[in-house]
Amino acid sequence: MTVQRELEGRRAAIADVKRLLRAARVAALATLGRRGAPLTTWVGCASDFDGSPLFLLSQLAEHTRNLAADRRGSLLLVDAPGRGDPLNHPRVTLGGTIQPHFEPLARPRYLRRNPKAKLYAAFADFAIYRLSVETVHFNGGFGRAAPLEPADILSPPGDATALAAAEEKLLAEINAPKGAITAWRASRRPAWRAVGLDVEGLDLAAGKATARVDFAASAFDPSSWRERLVDALATAP
Repeated sequence: MTVQRELEGRRAAIADVKRLLRAARVAALATLGRRGAPLTTWVGCASDFDGSPLFLLSQLAEHTRNLAADRRGSLLLVDAPGRGDPLNHPRVTLGGTIQPHFEPLARPRYLRRNPKAKLYAAFADFAIYRLSVETVHFNGGFGRAAPLEPADILSPPGDATALAAAEEKLLAEINAPKGAITAWRASRRPAWRAVGLDVEGLDLAAGKATARVDFAASAFDPSSWRERLVDALATAP
């Protein structure tokens, strides 16, 4: 029974971290200053296609200048504030290197999740950065912790090139008046809109609120992904 509980705890921890990765819109970013002193700042964030954190950073900000000298950084993602002791809610600290990310699809992914950033995203000093996850420190609350590796929390390996290229088209289909989430949305919150997808599911937002439709199995091409979405919406609580 102990082994079974450990396996269940590990699965729950992985699910919590993946949810935090996909739902987070802001996070605490720690960088190292020129004299080695840590600096923690509040930044906007989103998730890349595989779940790696993305940021839109100004070259004028001190944390960005720190990263130019030392790429190492640490990111804290926390659950949305709720009732009860905040230290009893899941959170995860991710460590790794943070570098400019020039993948063309990354900026639209960030802006769909953080639409107010469009006000300054085109300024010359702003660029997309990406955290390459190397360490994972998860705490699910009192008595809940699990040793996790990057492979546990990022999307499973596979060729998702076609799916990533089709993301904008698929989101437009889903958000259309008679799109896939029309009935799901009507029974919950009419303002829900699809803002991102990946091989494991669909991300939704309604103002500051976020939601996730998880798939039972990964899908790496647009056709399979559509089928997975229909199945997931049919069984969604």
